[in-house]
Amino acid sequence: MNSFEKTTVFFLKPFDLKRTHFWFILFLFLLLRIIWAIFFPMGNDEVYYWEWSRVLQLSYVDAPPFVAWQSYLGNLIFDNSLGARFFLPLFYFISTLFLLLSAEKFAKLQNKIFTNEIAFSVIIMTQLVPVFSLEGFMLLPDNGLLFGISGSLYFLLSALEVQQKKQLLHLPLKYAFFAGFFIGIAGLSKYHALPISIGFFISILFYRGLKKSISDIPFWLLTVLSSILVVSPVLIWNFEHQFASFHFQSQHGFAGFSLNLKAFSKFILGTIFYLYPWFFVVFFVFIYQNLKRKKFLTSINNVVIFPFLILFIIILTSALGKQALPHWTMPGFFLLIPALAVQWHPFTNKYFKRWKIYLKLSASISILIPTVLCFDQFNQFVLRAYVFFKGNADDLFQVLAWQSLQNDLKKQVKIDIETKPFNPYKLNCKGSDFIFASLKWYWTAQMAFHFQNQPKIYNFDFINTSFYLWRDNLPRLANCNIILLGSKDHFDQNLIEEVMDIHEKKEIHIYPYSGENIIYLKGRMKEEAKLKEIYDKQTKKIKF
Repeated sequence: MNSFEKTTVFFLKPFDLKRTHFWFILFLFLLLRIIWAIFFPMGNDEVYYWEWSRVLQLSYVDAPPFVAWQSYLGNLIFDNSLGARFFLPLFYFISTLFLLLSAEKFAKLQNKIFTNEIAFSVIIMTQLVPVFSLEGFMLLPDNGLLFGISGSLYFLLSALEVQQKKQLLHLPLKYAFFAGFFIGIAGLSKYHALPISIGFFISILFYRGLKKSISDIPFWLLTVLSSILVVSPVLIWNFEHQFASFHFQSQHGFAGFSLNLKAFSKFILGTIFYLYPWFFVVFFVFIYQNLKRKKFLTSINNVVIFPFLILFIIILTSALGKQALPHWTMPGFFLLIPALAVQWHPFTNKYFKRWKIYLKLSASISILIPTVLCFDQFNQFVLRAYVFFKGNADDLFQVLAWQSLQNDLKKQVKIDIETKPFNPYKLNCKGSDFIFASLKWYWTAQMAFHFQNQPKIYNFDFINTSFYLWRDNLPRLANCNIILLGSKDHFDQNLIEEVMDIHEKKEIHIYPYSGENIIYLKGRMKEEAKLKEIYDKQTKKIKF
């Protein structure tokens, strides 16, 4: 028996959840993500969500609150990036198990054997597809969304399996609460949960048929009620704040739509890049093969295909006229994994040798790149290489400058910024004390995370809506001494002079980011009446 035949025999065997090497692989990836959580540089979005966790709310203007709650709980145990990200690898580990168990349900519902090949296909897709791998440890709302939709998928499939096995007239109610609970978790994470949950309902309605679905009404009522109960913090917050978050999110849809084929092309290319071309093809071959079937509408695979299509079509259509980010569609692809794994067969078909190459390449890229970026020595090497070839490292400013920015300002341009510990309720601006501000949300968040004592940095962006508009009540800063630091690209002197009297202004650079123009201002805030006028004007824009 040659190696291919031995491999085929192994992968065609029924999967045993007690397999030691299976758990070894899963725990190895869990450990790897915890290491990445500690050492991988915090991105702009991540430190922004970390800022939310320092001022807990039922929800936020930009998105639901689950990502902030995750970070808050993690920071009770650990500090810095490990605290901010601690629970995300654990949630992703559970999400992977939910997809694995869902793949088993798909196999059983189609009278197929749940083989080693199916199980390891789930592991490949969840651990080696770059976008899913990164969402497994980065502080983003997507992590909670993946956890919620994978959990709800598992309990919906469990209900269908039990109904089919016991020949029940209706879906068993005991699974309805858990399905709704996890849909609620998804809703606490991202508003993507709504089209996905609608897709779940439509697909099972077709699968069960209208007559049987009438008897399922109690199941769906309990599912909806439990999901509303879990997501109620978002509903309560929006009701109390004139539905500010719903209004804000609506601006990402079709408002101001204007055909833009260049943005659409970037969206498509980004989607392919996020999934790797070879996995991207696998996903769409799976969709095509299922859509062309005669009894497509009653296929069990529609439990994941319908949510995917609804979400993907909404975002794809929006991308034709507005900037849409490729990762917005990724939860739909994630849901496809367990059904796709049953149908894929990468180890037992004629393309096995080709897939060995693809999988080795996927593992190398998905594991190696995040790992090397965790080493400061490697990052410093990249900085030096940039300087050698280009003369500066401006392209890396947003990734690598924040960690040493405060020290670089002190050493290179002799600006000593002394920062006090964060206090969300106490304003330290009496006497000669200075408060600190910046001009853009990510500057504000990065400075707050990386500066000594992780201080409160105020955000002086009076054009764009963000969490800071709610947190930073501008009139409270009346007559305070202020130091403002930010990119010149974001600086509008007329706007800043409306809120503060500028006593000192410098344009500075730090090595090796010689092309990054940084504005440094010292001054004093205007009187309360003037600040209130500007603040009220801004808050009205988001019906806040």
